[in-house]
Amino acid sequence: HLFCPSGCSTSFASVKWECSAIIDDGSGQAKLYAEREAALLLLGNGLLVNDIETGAMESPSGILFQATLPISANLMQSIKTATSTVKNSEKHTIPNKDCRLMHDFLPPNAKAEYLLQYHCRQWHQRYFHQHMDILCRCKPLSADVTAVNQSEIPVAHAWISKVGIDFGSALTFTLPPLKLTLEEVCMGGEGIEYDIWQGWDTLKKLR
Repeated sequence: HLFCPSGCSTSFASVKWECSAIIDDGSGQAKLYAEREAALLLLGNGLLVNDIETGAMESPSGILFQATLPISANLMQSIKTATSTVKNSEKHTIPNKDCRLMHDFLPPNAKAEYLLQYHCRQWHQRYFHQHMDILCRCKPLSADVTAVNQSEIPVAHAWISKVGIDFGSALTFTLPPLKLTLEEVCMGGEGIEYDIWQGWDTLKKLR
């Protein structure tokens, strides 16, 4: 269990939520970071926050989800034990194609990891087609970077009025690595026509 070295009561403790991702639009990369309430906004609805925080308080290293990593060996073993408990129980049954009842028989830390894994792996399917406006604080990852990177690339021009191709060069700009700290998220509702400039117009009016 986590505890304060000063002996403070756990009633004063809280779980800190954090999310991070790499955004790449072809002109450069940015690291998007969110914490606390902003992280919960990014994770969207349907997350069982209280259950996950209860388990996180019993996990010294917290509860971690990373899409490229499989679930932990501890969670796998806990799932096997809980599934066996459900099958052997005379009062509870579990359908073959529905494991959602199983997590009620997991220890708090394993239940928290299971719920976070389930929610995050379903996140892409839920929000892939949903428009999202994000308000961020932006700064370069390096203090020495003050401008975009400029370079020339060879290009070919095809003429419509005559047959042939001319070769030349053109300037291209690449953004430096940026860190975006998420402050607010707005997700468009279903059936609402999306206007990319509507959010910016609202911000200008608030000035």
